[in-house]
Amino acid sequence: MGIRMTFATAAVIQALAAGYRYGFDIVEATGVRGGTVYPILRRLEAKGLVSAEWEDAEIGREEGRPSRRYYRLTAAAAALASEAAQRFRVPLGPLPSSGIDAWGGTGE
Repeated sequence: MGIRMTFATAAVIQALAAGYRYGFDIVEATGVRGGTVYPILRRLEAKGLVSAEWEDAEIGREEGRPSRRYYRLTAAAAALASEAAQRFRVPLGPLPSSGIDAWGGTGE
């Protein structure tokens, strides 16, 4: 698939597999810096391993923050998620309390 499995890449993939949906949550959960997380998300999206969708701008305005871009692993990423879990054990922080993603589900 052309993705180099570094610790940071594995951390992002495992966070997505665990239900984290937007960049800042992934940063907080993994401890990987935003300047590393966002390029990884873009590479995974370009390879078709992650799908992404912007939340409605009105939601961000109501909450006094910029709109979030929500990410989700695609079916094509199943083998990659398995490889990430086998190669690196990444301790993740707790899921955000809202538990709702941009697709209206809980990420499960």
